[in-house]
Amino acid sequence: MMDSDGTQFAEISETTSFLHYFSGLPDHRQAGKVDYPLPEVLLLILLAVLAGAEAFTDIARFGERKIELLRRFRPYVNGTSSHDHLGDIFATLDARAFQLCFVAWVAALTNTPAEVIAVDGKTSRRSYQKKGSKEAIHMVSAFAARQRIVLGQVKVSEKSNEIVAIPALLDMMSIEGAVVTIDAMGCRSWSACATSVWRC
Repeated sequence: MMDSDGTQFAEISETTSFLHYFSGLPDHRQAGKVDYPLPEVLLLILLAVLAGAEAFTDIARFGERKIELLRRFRPYVNGTSSHDHLGDIFATLDARAFQLCFVAWVAALTNTPAEVIAVDGKTSRRSYQKKGSKEAIHMVSAFAARQRIVLGQVKVSEKSNEIVAIPALLDMMSIEGAVVTIDAMGCRSWSACATSVWRC
């Protein structure tokens, strides 16, 4: 059984690994006005979500209650930010760059090739708004069947469809040797199927 020093070393190592994969994520805030460094924000969100947080209010509450835990990994000189500030910070991030960092981290975390990747599209519940004619949000996800983990997601453009989104999703991942399954919606034409198979 690992002693406390060994456990802490392992925890720090995992944290360092996580932050390494997000080190290239651009932070567009003015450096002199940053009270909450991006690595600290990302680590807070990761741990909070793993603990069951589902919204920025939950994440902010987690940060307040678990500040001593967080300071085992990073300084958090100014503590953790409010839920409003967390939302503002995330709104400035490049979604595409964040996805690429996340996919790279997940791939390293599983440490095993995904033999079967199921690609499927789902419409988010209650995302449609009649007022303002806002279309429902439709996401395409890549799910590693054996590891039981989502490897990546892309949002389908309102003026597009899954056939366009699927290649963009597959391009984000390292899937050499994997079998990719796609439902009928993603294979409405022979050319779409052929493109997907060729990319795998």
